[in-house]
Amino acid sequence: MKKLLSGIIICILIVSAFRVTAVYNNNQIKNIPLNMQEYKLEIIIEGGFLGYTISVINTGTTRASGNLSIEILMDAMFVLFGANLTEEFQIELDPLSKIEKLKLRPLIGFGSASISISGVFLSEENKYPFEINTNGFAFIILVICDETTILIP
Repeated sequence: MKKLLSGIIICILIVSAFRVTAVYNNNQIKNIPLNMQEYKLEIIIEGGFLGYTISVINTGTTRASGNLSIEILMDAMFVLFGANLTEEFQIELDPLSKIEKLKLRPLIGFGSASISISGVFLSEENKYPFEINTNGFAFIILVICDETTILIP
């Protein structure tokens, strides 16, 4: 019995010296074909002076190009003009340039508001629609709203 116990201890020491131990890891491996283009865009919409500022960030490793159309509907107590803002942008973002700032203007209104943001990003291969609701406040020429982030895909 002593020989068996000392043999097991010696085997454990030899195996650990060669770092041949296995530890269970629960991470899953995601296999993505190398020839498939995958976009990774982050669209950040913020309120500002006379309307909205839209930042499009390329966080992926491939070139992102396509047509981005955004529609922002604002339901406030009083809106003189700009309750429905719609715009189409042509996006050409290299992984090195990373960011593009766009403006959606004009908006003049007052009061607490519910804001509905919808749109679609059309690339050469795919179509990525999105829709999100947020809250905000319009104070004459200044729009204050929660910073809204949209991830594609």
